[in-house]
Amino acid sequence: MRARGFTLVELLVAMGIVTILTTMAVPSYRHAMHRAQRLDARLALQRIQYLQERHYAQYLRYAARLGGGRDSPDSLAMPEQSETGSYELSLMAGEGGQTFTAMAQARAGGRQADDLSCRQLAIDDAGLRRSADAAGNWSSEDLKRCWG
Repeated sequence: MRARGFTLVELLVAMGIVTILTTMAVPSYRHAMHRAQRLDARLALQRIQYLQERHYAQYLRYAARLGGGRDSPDSLAMPEQSETGSYELSLMAGEGGQTFTAMAQARAGGRQADDLSCRQLAIDDAGLRRSADAAGNWSSEDLKRCWG
């Protein structure tokens, strides 16, 4: 009578197949998660852009910084982190408050810290969208990669 069950060779083959599938699936999963979590930065930057336009309509100048409980001539009532905390937000105003650039940078040690292709996102008063990789190389050419 033959014993029921799997042989050692069958188990090793099954483990090998699972290992290969896992090796292929994990990078794809991580890429999809990074892409989905960039939405947090994009939404925060678009909110800053909206608030800046409201601020400009009221004070005839863009705010120079984030933070504070209420809008003032110098600041927006917006936290310095994105909603999920994955990105640190910053704001720079040009001379006389007539231009601005809002930036979102993946927080060190956060979920997006190992997003090498889109570590930073930025938008300015003219709506120009840019992104930077982990080395700090800025580009506005391939918007679909980080903004799409």
